[in-house]
Amino acid sequence: MMGFFYFMAVYCSKRFALLLCLRKIIISNHVSSWYNVPMSQVISASRRTDIPAFYSDWFVNRLQAGYVFVKNPFSHKVFRVSLDPRDVSAIVFWSKSYSPLLNKLESIEKTTKRLFFHFTITANKELESNTPDFREAIRDYQFIARRYSPDQIVWRYDPICMTDKLSFEIIEERFVRCAGMLKGYTQKCLISFVHPYKKVLANLKKYTDHALTELTEENKKEYAYRLAKRAEEFDIRLFACCNDFLLSDRILKASCIDGKRLAEIFNVTIDTRPASIRKECACTRSVDIGAYDTCAHGCVYCYANADKNRARESQQRQNQGWNALGLNVSEELAAVCDVQPAAS
Repeated sequence: MMGFFYFMAVYCSKRFALLLCLRKIIISNHVSSWYNVPMSQVISASRRTDIPAFYSDWFVNRLQAGYVFVKNPFSHKVFRVSLDPRDVSAIVFWSKSYSPLLNKLESIEKTTKRLFFHFTITANKELESNTPDFREAIRDYQFIARRYSPDQIVWRYDPICMTDKLSFEIIEERFVRCAGMLKGYTQKCLISFVHPYKKVLANLKKYTDHALTELTEENKKEYAYRLAKRAEEFDIRLFACCNDFLLSDRILKASCIDGKRLAEIFNVTIDTRPASIRKECACTRSVDIGAYDTCAHGCVYCYANADKNRARESQQRQNQGWNALGLNVSEELAAVCDVQPAAS
């Protein structure tokens, strides 16, 4: 009889231990689903539009409010994104004209001083009607590099867009002029070739007398390699964005939002999981707070605008006090909006 009780005691104790173990696993998995996502996120401002050029007042207002609403361009669902300093690991800007933002940097730094800048300068006014003169843009580039560090700003010469009136020789000459003025202020230049989307071809035809030059991959590799050699004259290394066929001993793969590099620069922990942006993209996760069809630069090759006149109208309609780009989310809708999910 004693043996039976002993057996039952051992059996029950093991069963209880197993149940505790399973409970621990279930609780652990449940908690990890909530807490394995970093509490702070990289804010992208923005791949979809030029916030520094056209919406810098709006951006500062949203930082002061501590949040922004973002409409997903594919699902059209509206999310609330926190801009509380505790939730922002870094801000990555994208622009062709930083001049309107420069006198607001101190205000922005109240949220975070961990700022990174993508600066597109091509000197191709024929295709970018409302962008500043490249010499003016380069002066702003130099200002940012001096205020922060050349490590916190990168030159983009993209997309490379050759037409029947814009030969590679013209592009190369302009590239070299820019590179000469940027020597010592940058070590990297990101390039890509324009993609002949239907809207790009339509806008070229509608707004210019240019026709896109068809290039083979071999043509593009040759031209990119030539630019890489010229860039080296100014201590600049070329990186290819989503154009892996360009990679060579002189051209490396770009990661436009590089969590590992940002973590090194700012000495903080940053999400380094890969983003699901597009094919051949090496970016890590971020939350983009921009909106398509709102950039008024008038670049005819732009993938973010369906039509440059429509984008200009959107920019003129925007109220700097709105809580989102392109719209103002009502209190009723705001009350049921989801919090922005993990960065993508």
